[in-house]
Amino acid sequence: MGIRLTGYQIKAKAGRVNMNCYEVTECPEERRASCLVFRNFQNKPGDMGNISCWVLKRGDPNWTDADAERCRQCSYYLAVNHQGVTVSYGRGDAVVIECGGALNLLRTQVLGEVADKLKCEGKCKVALDLSAVTNIYSCAMSMMVRLHLQCEEMGGLFVMAGATGYVKVAIDAVLIDKIVKCVETMDEALALIVASVDNPP
Repeated sequence: MGIRLTGYQIKAKAGRVNMNCYEVTECPEERRASCLVFRNFQNKPGDMGNISCWVLKRGDPNWTDADAERCRQCSYYLAVNHQGVTVSYGRGDAVVIECGGALNLLRTQVLGEVADKLKCEGKCKVALDLSAVTNIYSCAMSMMVRLHLQCEEMGGLFVMAGATGYVKVAIDAVLIDKIVKCVETMDEALALIVASVDNPP
């Protein structure tokens, strides 16, 4: 079961340069003319840099999960979100956080900003995707516990998914799974999040 993500993006990537989607994907002019994203920004091209085109496209009523998967494979999406932190609103109170690369101090600080923003907005149904994480610092694991406690305190649910290799070993070693709900796949996490949205405590 998937969640259609529509909302804001928060990204962290050290040294990231300004990028235009059509430059990275080499999108020709005739194709740009029919592009939802380009049409929205053609009168203000200065705002096109690092635009979250995959979020805007989700406003299309014909958007499908297959479209979302194609966006995830796009060279522009991969360039902008490489080793980053992406946060997207989903259905109801649902929020999905996707991380990549090393969850180091910098990205833990971004997660802290995300936690603060979610708390202010009353968002407490959160799924954290760790499938693209290659390394994890102790500060990041502490932040996961903070997110869990924050969601629990607000009557919500925090689920971690997709940890593999060293990341899974590190999480298992400190017994986070005894505190935080951990599942193998995002499909499982999203199902739990959707269920908690549909059936609040």
